[in-house]
Amino acid sequence: MADGANPRPTLAIVVTIVWGVLLLPGLLGAALSPMFFDAPGSMDNPAAWMNALVVVSFPVLCLLSIGASWLVWAVGKSGSTRPSSYAAIAAAGLPLLPVAYVVAAMVVETAGVIASGQPLGLHSTIIKH
Repeated sequence: MADGANPRPTLAIVVTIVWGVLLLPGLLGAALSPMFFDAPGSMDNPAAWMNALVVVSFPVLCLLSIGASWLVWAVGKSGSTRPSSYAAIAAAGLPLLPVAYVVAAMVVETAGVIASGQPLGLHSTIIKH
């Protein structure tokens, strides 16, 4: 910030650029999310619903993060109340929630495959000896 009375919207600009660019592939993923329900019986699978909702939530959270970052900056600029830097960081990091879910799911799944003794990649059910 240049001075306490007139803060610069640096974080809001960075958030707008980063999440604005990543919004486009996020929209593509959201458009393809109905494919989670292609397999027979997948409409009754809670994991399919959870994964579809996580994919759809990414572009929504990108838009919310952009708006919230500018809102936090505007509240800080008005001077009536000074929002904490934690609020600005929380607003900026909203789209990281579905990303963290995907990373955690991949780690858990990989750990499960390693613990099962199955080879990584092609499974023994696919490989014909």
